[in-house]
Amino acid sequence: MKQTINTRHVRAINQRTILDAIYQHPDGISRAELARSLNMSKPSMADNATALLDIGIIEEIGEDANTGKLGRKPVLLSFRSDFKYIATIDFYLYDTYFALSNLRSEKLNKFKIQQTPMTDFKLWIQMCANAISVLMNAQNISSDNLAAIAISLPGIINPEEKKYIVSLKYGEFDMAYLEDYFQTHFHVPVLIRNSTNAAALGEFYYGAGKNCKNLLYISCGQGVGSGLILNGKLYEGSHLASGEFGNFLVPPSLPGEKPRKLEDRISIEGVLSAINASLPDSVLQKLPDGETTVDFSSMIELWKAKDPYIRSFTHKTFSELGWAISCLQSVIDCEKIIIGGEYLAFAEEMLPTITQILHETSSLPVEVAVSDLWNTGGTLGLIATCQEYYFNKICSLEG
Repeated sequence: MKQTINTRHVRAINQRTILDAIYQHPDGISRAELARSLNMSKPSMADNATALLDIGIIEEIGEDANTGKLGRKPVLLSFRSDFKYIATIDFYLYDTYFALSNLRSEKLNKFKIQQTPMTDFKLWIQMCANAISVLMNAQNISSDNLAAIAISLPGIINPEEKKYIVSLKYGEFDMAYLEDYFQTHFHVPVLIRNSTNAAALGEFYYGAGKNCKNLLYISCGQGVGSGLILNGKLYEGSHLASGEFGNFLVPPSLPGEKPRKLEDRISIEGVLSAINASLPDSVLQKLPDGETTVDFSSMIELWKAKDPYIRSFTHKTFSELGWAISCLQSVIDCEKIIIGGEYLAFAEEMLPTITQILHETSSLPVEVAVSDLWNTGGTLGLIATCQEYYFNKICSLEG
């Protein structure tokens, strides 16, 4: 049986390959050099480059004066970073981060607002839309100039089926309302990504995970989760729920108790609950005047002061986290493990603890590193998500 070739799909792949190659040469590259480096015929190169020029995402920037050859100099092609823009909303428990960037992932404007869905979900959505408008107005651009809007949210997200599973501590989210609201107001695609997956992509493209094909990103603090990069691609699982190792069950510590989720034990909320359950006078005396319980800020200060009561809890927390990571590594076999989240405040203790546990318990111990990007990783991951989507769309590989 004779096989047929989908020429439109081949053309789309060729255009995406050319676009990526031009993107990687900020000073420009000629058609001839592209054809040689991509092993593509000159007619095919000319045809596909012309299509991208007609779209406007690349441009001719003049002749190459450095060839050293006589005769007519080749014309250089360059990527247009300002062809479209990307708006991102990176949600945290107490703050929401907003950014506007160009297609080269260069941030043009950014700020954060201390407002979350916990108070009023619809009011938060309106605030987010207003914030995006402020970002665009500051750069004198309209919705027509946007490639997409990307939003990070905690929990298990399945935008196609409008399903969303998240702890109520983050607020009562309405996925369909959120997506429809932004599409109605800005008339652009709205891409929704799990927060930890977004941060994993940020580290993979721009942070501590560069040059890693298989990467495990761990976020621990307000929540507990991971993002998996396998063979250079984000792995989200069959139901977009991979990496939720905070749902690991921990055996009960007392007879008659039920197993608990790991996140309930080692998240900030779980640890502070255990700390404050029987707070000794020695710790109470160290708290600011009027305070009768330890919050996260005072926990950090007491830890820095090497308070033995607080240190007993952090040691237990990072040990349990290390054991869980060791189990994950035994299954995933990644090249590198990157730690992010609010617990980076304790990196001086956390990193050696987890590293030691991996070397003692895992048959495949690897480097454990601290996030390079901290709270900017999610935004950069969202920008990368939009960029990938839009480049595929331009080349007719998606949507």
